[in-house]
Amino acid sequence: MASESGLVERIATFNHGRDQERLALKYEAMHEGALAFFRGTCHLFCEDWPQTHAINGTPPAWVCGDLHFENFGTYKGDNRLVYFDIADFDEALLAPLSWDLVRLATSALIAAKARGLKRKQRVALCNLFLDAYRKALTDGKARWIERGTAVGLVARVLQPLERRTRLAFINKRTTVKSGKRKLRIDGEHTLAIDDADRKRVKKFMQQFAERQPYPQFFKMIDVARRIAGTGSLGLERYTILIDGRGAPPGHFCLTSNLLPHRHWHRI
Repeated sequence: MASESGLVERIATFNHGRDQERLALKYEAMHEGALAFFRGTCHLFCEDWPQTHAINGTPPAWVCGDLHFENFGTYKGDNRLVYFDIADFDEALLAPLSWDLVRLATSALIAAKARGLKRKQRVALCNLFLDAYRKALTDGKARWIERGTAVGLVARVLQPLERRTRLAFINKRTTVKSGKRKLRIDGEHTLAIDDADRKRVKKFMQQFAERQPYPQFFKMIDVARRIAGTGSLGLERYTILIDGRGAPPGHFCLTSNLLPHRHWHRI
C-alpha cells in the first residue's frame, strides 16, 4: 500500500495546478486501461528511466518525447496533401533516440497484452518494429507515408481525410447564433471559457497578430478551452477560431498549447 500511495502522490504532484475540469477528464480517461494509464503518466516513465544504462549512449536526436501507438495519426500538410505520421510533439526535445524507441516498444507490449496476444507474439511485434526502424536508417533517406503510396489499413485511414474540406470541418466545430459564428462547446473537443481568460487570449492574439505580415488573418472570432489527448489534459490549451481569409470558407482553427510558449497547430 505504501508504494501505491507513493505512486498516487507522484501523479498528484505532477498534475498540481492544472485546470480542474480537464484534469478530472484526464483521470477518468486513465481509468480506461493500462495503455490509457501509460499515456497519461509519461512523467513516471521519464522519472524511472535508468540514468546510467548503456541505452543512453545512442546519438541525440529531436525525438517525440512521448512516442506510443496512439501518437500516430493522419493530418493535412500545408500543401493540402494527407499524411500518416507522428501527430503529437507536445513533449518534443533533443534526447538520445533510444527514448522514443523504448517508449514505443513499451506501448506496443502493453497494447498487445490488452488485446490478448501471447508474450511470444508481443515480442515478435516489437522485433518487427525494430527491424523496420533499422532498415529505414540503413536506407538513409527521409521518407513519408501519403495517400499515393499507402496500402492496407493506413490507406483506408487516409482516404476519408482526403475528402474532408476546411469548410466542412469549420461547420462541424462551430455554430451560428444571431449571425455570429461561435465554436461549438461539446464537452468532447471544447469547454467554455470564462471572461477573464477570453480577454487574456484575445490580448495575446492581438499582440501576436501585430508581429505578422498580415495581422487581419489572425483576428480572433471566438475561443474555447481545448480537450485533446490524455497526458496533456488539464494544461492551458485553447482552440481559437480566426478570421483567416475571411468568411467561413477562409476561417481557420488554431490550437494553442501553453500560450506563453506559442505552440501552434493549424487545422
